[in-house]
Amino acid sequence: MSLDVGYTLGEPSGTTLTQRLVELSPLPARQAKQIAQQLLHALDPRRDATAPQAVCAALGIAPSAFPHDHCPPGFALWAGAVEAVARIARVVPVVTLSNVSHWDEQATDVATLLAPHLWAHHPSWQLGFAKPDARAVETVARLHGRDPAEVLHVGDSLDYDVRGALAAGAHALWITPRTPSSEAVRLLAEHPGRVTVVPDLTRAVEHIEQIALPSTHMIRSSTP
Repeated sequence: MSLDVGYTLGEPSGTTLTQRLVELSPLPARQAKQIAQQLLHALDPRRDATAPQAVCAALGIAPSAFPHDHCPPGFALWAGAVEAVARIARVVPVVTLSNVSHWDEQATDVATLLAPHLWAHHPSWQLGFAKPDARAVETVARLHGRDPAEVLHVGDSLDYDVRGALAAGAHALWITPRTPSSEAVRLLAEHPGRVTVVPDLTRAVEHIEQIALPSTHMIRSSTP
C-alpha cells in the first residue's frame, strides 16, 4: 500500500516553496499549483542545475525571482498519524508516495517520523515523477516488484492522489470530509470499484484492516 503524506498525515508548519511560487506566478492559482507539482516536485536540483529556471519559465516568473533564500518549513504530523500508520503496517506493508520538492523536504525526515512502520519513503523529487503522473505510482510499484493493479494508494487529493492512482491502473482510497463534487462523482463513476471514499484517516485505517488478508494484493517489497 502507498500512502500520501501532506494533508493526509500532517501538514507543513510554514510556507512551502510551491506556495511561494504560486503566489509569484501571474497564472491562476490552480493552474500554477498544477505546473509546480509536475515540474518542481519532480526535480532533483543536484542533477539539474537549471531546474529553477525551467520552473520559473513555466510559471511565467523571472528567473531572478526564484526564492533561493527559501527556508524549508518543518512538517507536523497530526495527532494519531503514527498510530494509524502502525495499525496499517500490522496488516500490510506500507510505503509513502509524496509530492514534495527537494527544497521543502530538507527540514523533515519523514521516514524517521514514521519509523519503524514504513518499508520505504518515496518523495516525488527522488522518483522524478509527481502525482497525478501515472509514472509516480508505476515507479513505486516496480521498485517493490509489484504490478500497479496490486497497489492501493491512500491520499486526500482528488486531483493528485485519486487521479494519479487511476491513471496508473491502481486502486485509490480517498480521504475527504466533504461531499464529492459532481466532477468527482463523474470520475468515480468512470472507474467503478476502484475508488473508495472515507471521511478521515481513522476510517481509512478501518477500511484497510477490513479488506487486508494474509494473501493481500497490496504493494510488497521484493526484498525482506
